[in-house]
Amino acid sequence: MLTSFFGKSKPINFVIFGAVIFLGYVFGALVQVENALNLSQLLINFFFIGWAIFAIFLLDFIVRKNDLTYKNTYTVLLFTCFLITLPVIFLDRNILFANVFLLMAFRRLASLSSEKNTERKILDASLWITVAALFYFWSILFFVLLFFSIVQKPETNHRLFIIPFIGFIAIFILSVSFHLLMDDSFLWITEWIPSISLDFSAYNNIKILLPAAIMGTFLVWSLPFRLVKIASLSKKEKPNAILLLVTLAVCVFIALLSPQKTGSELFFIIAPLSVIVANYIENIQEFRFKEGLLWLIVLLPVALLFI
Repeated sequence: MLTSFFGKSKPINFVIFGAVIFLGYVFGALVQVENALNLSQLLINFFFIGWAIFAIFLLDFIVRKNDLTYKNTYTVLLFTCFLITLPVIFLDRNILFANVFLLMAFRRLASLSSEKNTERKILDASLWITVAALFYFWSILFFVLLFFSIVQKPETNHRLFIIPFIGFIAIFILSVSFHLLMDDSFLWITEWIPSISLDFSAYNNIKILLPAAIMGTFLVWSLPFRLVKIASLSKKEKPNAILLLVTLAVCVFIALLSPQKTGSELFFIIAPLSVIVANYIENIQEFRFKEGLLWLIVLLPVALLFI
């Protein structure tokens, strides 16, 4: 049932995903917010619900536009379910902002496989990465992806390697100007680069440990399939398939370098993981196994509500 329903991209699917995000936010995060029912807090919370829903539409657009999977909504289903299994993500708004801006950057990176508007795409990606870094500093590691994408291009030149620095400097100057006007201080720069924490005590909580363990299991299970499949991909599809794997590796490092381990840092891994697992699921030939995996993913956030 789930296989056939989510195996096609239909408007009703996105209505369901939006409703699930709303319910996940309300029952998972809103109950932990003080004074959640006053007007200002309600408006803020509705904004972030909309922001999370925008993320699923953006991810779906990236996947469809760049043929990262077949024409289905498995990726968005996985992304939605993984997200609401970790409602702590909704409470870390800097990470919410940073992830969506990184998705915007990835959209431009994935489109670099074509030869059109290359300079503009590189500049756009560098701007989005720098904006994301203002909310979560280690997002700056996405510049590794940007330079990797430039190197992958069949035709490149030294000018392309200069553009990312221009994008970074432009946003940095705007940020410095803003803080000078608002605070008359440069102190924010010293606070911008956070310390790195290796305290994983938050993962002793079953509501964080269980989703993390299941996502890790899906990754270990599906990654070898993805690696093997790359060899059989066409010349057109291979660059983005490799880029996706490098993206996952970079996102793992971004999560590991987080200044405070709360479980919300796993949000950086969810998007690339969802694409890789969706690619694995859509290639499963055994119907019962595929259906069972989808039911496991769907029922996981429901089960966590009662733990």
